[in-house]
Amino acid sequence: MVTYDKKYVIEVINKTQYVLERVGAHNDSENWPLGDIQPEQLGVGQFDCNSFSFGVNYKLKGGSGFIQFAASWPLIGKRKIGVGNMHQDGNGPARKVWDEMDNPSDKLCYNDLVRVRAFMQEEGKSIIWVYEVVTQ
Repeated sequence: MVTYDKKYVIEVINKTQYVLERVGAHNDSENWPLGDIQPEQLGVGQFDCNSFSFGVNYKLKGGSGFIQFAASWPLIGKRKIGVGNMHQDGNGPARKVWDEMDNPSDKLCYNDLVRVRAFMQEEGKSIIWVYEVVTQ
């Protein structure tokens, strides 16, 4: 079990041979805390704030396609998590996945090369948004 010292944590577990190259984002409040994530690496972003809501678009560098992640802890409303697989570069896909995110339930998404499982968990004083990327 990993424990963190910040209230909010984003974990991206890249269990693939591809670099997840950040190619776009939508930062409604605060900023997506991670850049590129190397193959077989865990990317972690920790932060404290009153609220946040954002999305990101990653290209599977060394492969093909894109995947998107979104997370939110709004001042008003409920915590949310989202994933997508729009095959498009830039900020648009991150904004679309962010806009469509509507609940905290576990999510599953596929593209031609990878499967993404997204879920939320609590460890100690931290709430963690987890995105696990595996090769299909």
